[in-house]
Amino acid sequence: MPTDSDNAYILEAIALIEQRTGLAVGAQFRAHLEAILYDFAQGDLARLVQTLHATPETAPTWQQLIHTLAIGETYFFRHQPYLQLLRNYILPDLVVQRRDSRQMHIWSAGCATGEEPYSIAVTLRESLPDLPRWSIQLIGTDINQRALEAAQKGLYRPWAFRQAITGFQETYFDPAPGGFQLKPEIRQMVQFRQGNLLAAPPLPQFDVIVCCNVLIYFHEEAARQVSAMFYETLAPGGWLILGQAEMLRFERDRWTTHVFPEMVVYQKPGADGPLTRRHNLPLPQTAPRQQPPTPPAYTEAVVALRERRYDEAERLLSNILAQNSDFAPAHVLIGCLFANRQAYPEASMHLDTALRLDPLQADAHCLRGLLYLENRQQAEARESLRAALYCNRQHILAAMILGHLYSQMGQAEKARRIWEEAQRALNGLPPDAPVSDISDLTAEAARVFLSDYIKQL
Repeated sequence: MPTDSDNAYILEAIALIEQRTGLAVGAQFRAHLEAILYDFAQGDLARLVQTLHATPETAPTWQQLIHTLAIGETYFFRHQPYLQLLRNYILPDLVVQRRDSRQMHIWSAGCATGEEPYSIAVTLRESLPDLPRWSIQLIGTDINQRALEAAQKGLYRPWAFRQAITGFQETYFDPAPGGFQLKPEIRQMVQFRQGNLLAAPPLPQFDVIVCCNVLIYFHEEAARQVSAMFYETLAPGGWLILGQAEMLRFERDRWTTHVFPEMVVYQKPGADGPLTRRHNLPLPQTAPRQQPPTPPAYTEAVVALRERRYDEAERLLSNILAQNSDFAPAHVLIGCLFANRQAYPEASMHLDTALRLDPLQADAHCLRGLLYLENRQQAEARESLRAALYCNRQHILAAMILGHLYSQMGQAEKARRIWEEAQRALNGLPPDAPVSDISDLTAEAARVFLSDYIKQL
């Protein structure tokens, strides 16, 4: 068992790791970090802390520790919607912007073992017919030297192709001992460099920065610091692509926000200044998808959201969607996180995605109704709340809000019917049972509110 002195060294090591790397290891590995550090130090925590203070992050001890703590889960075409957007919208925009210089600089920040920058390289190769006439620097950086060494080899096992587009593996890889070897012409398109996101960028200016599922593991101050660095590093008109939940972590107000179906990306504004632009690009018509089983992490995320542990909820939900982007309830909860931060375009995008995946997602309709109310769109709010009750006649939260809207309109009888049905739905629920995943309102509190509402009619 660690002594009091050991505990002090453990806290000092955690603080130093978070300061140097930005990783929120104290929260991320809350249950296991003490054991991880104690085992890593081989019983000599004082020496470990001394070494960490005295050496840079490129030193062997730091690298071994970073490799132990880093989340290196990735695969080819992991973020297909963003790669499609890069192909169909961002690259054509940049081709026009940079047609005189024919230069383009792209940074994959936190590239791990290289699947993301290589996916971008293939996208460039397939999107730019005059690629040889362009001077393109595509740089992948990561703090984990061991991951970069794997990226430079370009040798991957079959699991790395689990979401790859049809024909990708056959076209760009050759069978090799231990897996599949990326062809040299693709490997040569990417430069890999070791880099700490809390330090200087690899180039003074970029046209595109891709940073997916990286900042979710950073503590809030480090995420802000990196976001500010991204802004300064992008050229005017340059693009920032973030993961599903990472948009929560930075100052949105000075960016131009581009809202596409199922995705939001950011552009460093030019002379027009920051604004919000909506793009109604057509999506492939697909039938509503069968929802996958609820992962255990979703229940943890609901609890974290109710207890206002927003960073933890964000990490859990982002990881869920990284594994299965078709899980509609996770989109709803991320929409709730965005709504709490008044990031309404991003919240709406996630709700649109949830309802495309599952049109009967009552929480999504209810939250959309609340967003309409924030924008004083009363008629649209009523329609969304009615849709929530159509999907789930016992949706207490939607019933409470819709009844209140009818009451304000002077339609007391409608309000009474909705509220009395909600009261009946509450029968049998334990007093402390939450009435919805998007609210911390309990059944007992809802009973009190409904009783008071009905008395006031």
